Order: sequence, then structure tokens, then C-alpha cells
Amino acid sequence: MLAYGTQSHIGPATQAFSDPPAPAWFESPVCSFGRDCETMGLAALADTPLASRFCAWPGISGRRYVFSVYPSSECPAFCDAVLLAVVRDEMGRRRVVSIVETGRFPEPVLLRAGRDFRAHAAKLEFHMHLLAASAADRAAALADLAFHHSSVANPSERLATR
Repeated sequence: MLAYGTQSHIGPATQAFSDPPAPAWFESPVCSFGRDCETMGLAALADTPLASRFCAWPGISGRRYVFSVYPSSECPAFCDAVLLAVVRDEMGRRRVVSIVETGRFPEPVLLRAGRDFRAHAAKLEFHMHLLAASAADRAAALADLAFHHSSVANPSERLATR
């Protein structure tokens, strides 16, 4: 007979598999509070056509969040996602200008972000984090990312679920 649900087999050795240290290719970005922060590529997608469609942003906790990257005019309206409005400079570096949760009605959130940053038009990207499974996970990701990217104007205002 098999025993299910026992915790006795879970120890420090197996916990390492669930939260591994950052791999060598995931170098720490050059970033400081109130300054631009370089995103990190995903090694699994390096040298593939999908490489430019995904990136990872670091939070203050050191956790990395994987985002799908879209031109602002082509971003799908995903419910209950974390949205970063990002502007690229002349050198191709990305800077977060807004962090919000899309909520149950994402269309107005995307329209507002596009309108708020229309001065950046062609340089504006929307990065969508779709992996936060619950409202609590999204709130934690928003807080972690907002504190790290404190250059975002009025982060407490931008964090409101819209």
C-alpha cells in the first residue's frame, strides 16, 4: 500500500530543486533604484525567433519574473495579468514607466497605458506577466517589481487594480 501526503520525504535537498540558485547565464542586471534596469534574456530561447518575445525582470527580492513582450499597439488584453509599460531608449535599454494589474477588464487598462505614454509611441512596449496564478501572487509580484523599479512615477497610484 502506498502512503500519500506524508511530509517526511521533503527535506532541504529536495527544496533546492524547487528554487534553484540563479544560473550563470542570468547575470545580475546593472540596476539601481531610480535608474534604468536592464532586462535579462531567457537562455532557453537564445538564438531563436522567440528570444525577443520574452524577457525577465528582477524584483527587489531577487526573484525573476518572466514576461511576454508586445508592441503597445499589438498587446492582447489578458485578464488578471501584471502589466509593465516599458519604454526603450536609443540604445535599446528598457525602462519601466508603469506597473499595474490588468484585472478582470484589461481593455481599459491597456488603453489608459497607451494614452498615458503616447508620447513614446513607437518606443513603448507592454510586458505581460501571466504566470501569477492568484490575486495574492499578482499583488506580491506588483509590490516586488514596484519597489525594485522605483523610478516609476507614483508607484502607489500605479499599483491600484484597475
